[in-house]
Parts: sequence; structure tokens; C-alpha cells
Amino acid sequence: MENYKKTLNKRIFMMAMAIIAAAVILVFSSVILTNEGEGETFSEGMMAGFRNGLLVAMIFLFTVYIIRYRNVMNDDKQLRLAYNKENDERRQKIKLKAGGNLIIINSVILLFAGIVGGYFNVVIFYSVIGCAVFQLLVSAVIKLYLLKKY
Repeated sequence: MENYKKTLNKRIFMMAMAIIAAAVILVFSSVILTNEGEGETFSEGMMAGFRNGLLVAMIFLFTVYIIRYRNVMNDDKQLRLAYNKENDERRQKIKLKAGGNLIIINSVILLFAGIVGGYFNVVIFYSVIGCAVFQLLVSAVIKLYLLKKY
């Protein structure tokens, strides 16, 4: 169980780093919006709103996961249940066939890249965010299919 606690601590650290990065981008974006918000087009305004909403959602989601992991680490029974759930062979097979953690990690990286790329060009923003959403949707459909199959 100590190895699993170390794994959870690594996840918490990575999510905390993502929260810090998202908060910095959000503050930077808010400063830009207050300084240059009057002369922007509809597309730029929509992009800024989507970007800020996505960053707030990521901060909220990662915070919820950090709280959940902290609660699991404090209770041995919950820790054992979480370990068993994560190492269930059926779930591992479905996760592996649906792309595993690689799809999620890649999509988060694409979302951050799209947000940062949106500062330079609107087309980059829409293209990269569209790729990330498409990738997540395909993975979700495959996972749902495999849950029914197995």
C-alpha cells in the first residue's frame, strides 16, 4: 500500500502543478481582457470566454481529485478499495483498449497548447481544441462500447 500512496502523491503533485499553470494562465488572461476587452471581435471574445471557462473547470476538477485522493490516503479501508478498483483486471483491459491514460494526458496537453496558441491565432485555438475534444469523444465511445462488450 505504500507504493500506491507514493503513486497517489505523484498524481497529487502533477495535478497541483497543472492547477498552478492554469491559475497563472487565467490571471494572465484576465489582465489581458481588462486591458483590451473593448475592441475585440465576436470570435476573440468567444475564445476568451471558452478559455477562461475551461481553465476554471480544470482547476475545479483537479481540486476535487486532490481532495478525493487525500481522503483516500487517510483511510486504510478506502485506500484498499481504491487500489483494488484501480487494479481490477476487467477495468484495466477496457482502459488499455480505449487508450488508457495516454489519451487523457495527451488531451490535457492539447488543451493547454490550444489555450496558449489562442493568444497568437484564433485558428490554432479552434484546431487544437477541436482535436482534443474529438480525441476524448472517440475514447469515451470506445470505452462505453467495451463496457457493454465485456
